[in-house]
Amino acid sequence: MNAASMGAPAEEKDAIREAMARYCHALDACRFDDVAALFAEEGEWMTDYGSARGRAQIANLLRGIVPVKGEGPQRKHYITNIVITLDGATARSVSDYLIIRESESGLIPVMGGTYKDVFVKREGAWMFLRKELVHDIVGDMALKNKR
Repeated sequence: MNAASMGAPAEEKDAIREAMARYCHALDACRFDDVAALFAEEGEWMTDYGSARGRAQIANLLRGIVPVKGEGPQRKHYITNIVITLDGATARSVSDYLIIRESESGLIPVMGGTYKDVFVKREGAWMFLRKELVHDIVGDMALKNKR
């Protein structure tokens, strides 16, 4: 992609932040195919308890880990402290995330960490090429894999 097809840096960074927000919204709603659609075909999702490459594998991994409503507590992801570095049709971001979930005593924070993302812009849209989750503070996520 040439520089002529790129917007102003602030516009490109806003588009990346929106992709990050769409990821959280889709994951919190257990729309795993929508999460996977935010990745490039060869995209990779990785953390210390699993990894997947390609949209189908990403959706299947998440489906196997994250309980849908009725299977377990629901959760919300929040992203902050986002730093994005643009490099033509690729970009890198580092951000902090916090996850809260339902519990019998109300909402509880269950994880805080760092997202290390690599993006690629294809056909006018920013997509995840790689998403790495680093768990800095870990509680009981109540995931299907007992994390």
